[in-house]
Amino acid sequence: MVTLRRRAFYPVEGEGEQSFIKWLQILADQAQLNIHLDSKVLGGGGYKTMLEGARFYIERKNRKKSESCTLLIDVDRSNHDDGWSLAKLITEAAKYNITICAQKPNLEGLFVRLFQSKENLQFSGSGDVKKELRKLWPDYKKPVNASILKRKFTLRDLWRAAKFDPELHRLLSTIGFINKP
Repeated sequence: MVTLRRRAFYPVEGEGEQSFIKWLQILADQAQLNIHLDSKVLGGGGYKTMLEGARFYIERKNRKKSESCTLLIDVDRSNHDDGWSLAKLITEAAKYNITICAQKPNLEGLFVRLFQSKENLQFSGSGDVKKELRKLWPDYKKPVNASILKRKFTLRDLWRAAKFDPELHRLLSTIGFINKP
């Protein structure tokens, strides 16, 4: 008997985030987790715009089969002011059974924290992230792709960073990389 894979849908801001989800799928396959991670690039915008895009793909593009939906957003996205705070986004998304994974301040900040001994770094803004990422990963180019992430980082790097990043911890838990308490 064939067991169907669990399905999870990840509407994401851009191509880099989509590559991150594809890399997580590679890791999930290697760990023999029975899950399919589906993602769709929303193309940015403010929080309200991104939630509307996520809802569009869930309702009209047959993502209803997914067991869960997590919207990956950068916290520095709030400068695309459409009148919504992160708190409002979380509240509104919950009405549609969509969880939020807020990357602080952005995806590149997460990449910095994946490096050994950098997992607990906090950044005041995206300028600090870019500077630190250039030091650690001089040939980094946006958007990064999943095969580069596979060569650069491991599941252990994710676990180590997740100890200091509750958003990443929750994301990895929903996939099955971390046992839920």
